Amino acid sequence: MMQIDKNVENFLVEFSSFKEKFESTFIEFFISLLNDKSYSEDVVEKIARFVYKDIFSPDAFTVKLDKEIFSEMGDDNVMLEFLINRSMLFLLENYAKEEKGNSCDHIKTLVLYITEYISEFEKQINNKNQPEPFHINFDTQENFLTGNNILDVFRKIKDNGENVTFFNLYKGVPIKHSAIIVGIDEEDVAFKTIQTQEIAMKMDGKAYILVDSNFDKPIKADIVYSNLSNSTVILNNFTYMLNMPATKREFVRVHPDIMAEVSLSREKDLVTTGKLFDLSVNGLGVISEENNGIYAGAKIELKFILNIGNDKKPFTIRVDGEVLNIIEYSSSYRYCIKINPKADMEEKIVNYVNQREVEILDSLEKEANV
Repeated sequence: MMQIDKNVENFLVEFSSFKEKFESTFIEFFISLLNDKSYSEDVVEKIARFVYKDIFSPDAFTVKLDKEIFSEMGDDNVMLEFLINRSMLFLLENYAKEEKGNSCDHIKTLVLYITEYISEFEKQINNKNQPEPFHINFDTQENFLTGNNILDVFRKIKDNGENVTFFNLYKGVPIKHSAIIVGIDEEDVAFKTIQTQEIAMKMDGKAYILVDSNFDKPIKADIVYSNLSNSTVILNNFTYMLNMPATKREFVRVHPDIMAEVSLSREKDLVTTGKLFDLSVNGLGVISEENNGIYAGAKIELKFILNIGNDKKPFTIRVDGEVLNIIEYSSSYRYCIKINPKADMEEKIVNYVNQREVEILDSLEKEANV
């Protein structure tokens, strides 16, 4: 349990008013994360209230009566872990917004409490080793929040003649290239890069700058103006990000060349259909207007057709998968799925991904040369 010093005591007093105001919002968000209707809203709300009440008391997990509240979700440890982790990040995000004018030590203290809480949850409820928690550099408050200090760093980079590295996805394929700063005007920064990066940036709708010796967190920014003729782009609204999952992908994930229909089967009589959004050898995304009881953590079977090879011959892919996350939009769902293809299916998927990567990069080069 975290030692209580004067700073922590001040934080607990200050946080109490926010915690009281934010309780209903937290519980509503927690409930909204669960798409699986096999659990009653009363059960999920009970868990949400328990979690929120005892954020600063991870010892509660060791009390038998308190632990039993989680048994109502059976052995669904993947779902429980998702609910706990995502809701805690939601709490941190909102507290940071609320308290951005106050001490960064308070945000740091909340992160430490959350880390300890999740660690105890892993040990006492999920019964497994806690993975390495994410860490945020709290050397200055501005490093966690948006602020003019980013522009100060850009001025230093420009004065030193250094580069930044842009990263974007073009139809799923990562595009990464360096850029120089050619001008800074109030909150706008002008960069010069290559045309292919600029096109990928425009297709992505945002600009992303990777971690380097000047920035210890990735940055995203809005595109104000783009001039392909001289490879110049002007950006503003620079914001630090906690991480960039796309940069950590082990395999390239491409967008398909056709609107491939995918069937997701949890049980023989429960089939959800959708369109293939992207694909790699170990994961894929599906957009669908249906759910039919699919939830994060569900084991499913998938089937879809790809056009593989120079002759674009149709080939049926069948793989087992696990739903990692479900992103819910106003009228549709996006399923993020980890797949485990057998050797013959893996070979077909690898061939298709390699084929699509070449096609996508060729189309990018052609667009840059128009």
